Amino acid sequence: MVIADAGTPATSTARRAVARHPLAAFVTLAYLISWAWWVPFAVSGTTVRQGVGWPTQIPGLMGPAVAAFIVTWMIGGRGGLKRLWSSIIAWRVGWWWLSVPIILGAGAVGIVISSDGIIAADLTAYNGVSVALGAVATIAIVFVCNGIGEEAGWRGFAVQRLIDHRSLVATSLIVTMMWAPWHLPLFFLMDSFKAFTTTEIIGWAIGLTAGSFVLTWLFRGSGGSVLLVAAWHTAFNFTSATPAATGAAAAITSTLVMIGAVAIVIVELYARRAHRTVRWLGTVDRPSMSRG
Repeated sequence: MVIADAGTPATSTARRAVARHPLAAFVTLAYLISWAWWVPFAVSGTTVRQGVGWPTQIPGLMGPAVAAFIVTWMIGGRGGLKRLWSSIIAWRVGWWWLSVPIILGAGAVGIVISSDGIIAADLTAYNGVSVALGAVATIAIVFVCNGIGEEAGWRGFAVQRLIDHRSLVATSLIVTMMWAPWHLPLFFLMDSFKAFTTTEIIGWAIGLTAGSFVLTWLFRGSGGSVLLVAAWHTAFNFTSATPAATGAAAAITSTLVMIGAVAIVIVELYARRAHRTVRWLGTVDRPSMSRG
């Protein structure tokens, strides 16, 4: 662990505290930053709707990424920031990129099956983003704010610091316990979340856990590419959380993710029981970033 040069004694003390508990510091900051945007809206009874640009939950989605950069700077200085940025722009990950068109393809099949009454705008009508911006701008905003905004934190920071010393299964479960409650204000803010029944909330939690397994698997296999998992996360959201992706599309993509998660867990647990290390085909090697 490298602690960046300190300025005042107070700053030095804060950095030492963060260095001792980097994950706790990251989670605390991620919640504070995101909830500072979401909670006032939720308390006021505001509702975020698909295709409507204001009010919006979008800035709050950047909380994990901002927290990751702050904590990384505090414990690793410029070197740590450089390693984090390298993971965000890492694009040479070989066949792992196929995971993105696979999830998009699954969603497309579902959309075709339930295509009655769907218009083009439904494909990219996203919560908190105005449809007037058009498809390209919407996808770009969601990729940067929702994809990078979440994944630079949950995978790029949290998973990176856990995976070197824990199994994929344990890492995924720990991150899920950090990640799931972070969404809590959205259940009082977004129209889609507000409409969830108790059964649907349970299904959402199971789906999020399955997604955590798949995203951790992709992140580890790609050598720590935030770019890849951000693209996958964005693709999944567009095939499960837009007007065009209701019904069959959401069911197919969610089921595919759950099946993938179960397969990953079975392989990982079997290998661990047999005292073997799983090296999936095409795994990319990159230096560990957990030191700062």
